Amino acid sequence: DTSTSNLVRHVQTCKALVGKQPSIIAFTHGSTYSHGRLRYLLVKEVALCARPFAFAEDEPFREIVCMLMPNARLISANTLSKDVKEVYDITKAALPGRIHVVFDGWASGGKRSSQGLN
Repeated sequence: DTSTSNLVRHVQTCKALVGKQPSIIAFTHGSTYSHGRLRYLLVKEVALCARPFAFAEDEPFREIVCMLMPNARLISANTLSKDVKEVYDITKAALPGRIHVVFDGWASGGKRSSQGLN
């Protein structure tokens, strides 16, 4: 019967591969993914590298994460913003009485310069 020849060929191929393919445990060996750690690392990326919150929603970034961990739970820019505020509050409480002053300067597309004090 030719209607099942593809199925028969597939079964024979699979039987030949039994025991020769790496197991799922070997495939994921060394993976340290956790949803909480991903959220923490995104906060760190935003804080240390001056990335916008929308970075978490960038399609290329999401593709990279999903390539490395297909079942990764990705977050929105809004969630990342809340996480940054939460880490800030925790850090602020842990360092009472310390002040950090930052001067920042920037220019708009119309060549108008501004300076700020944070």
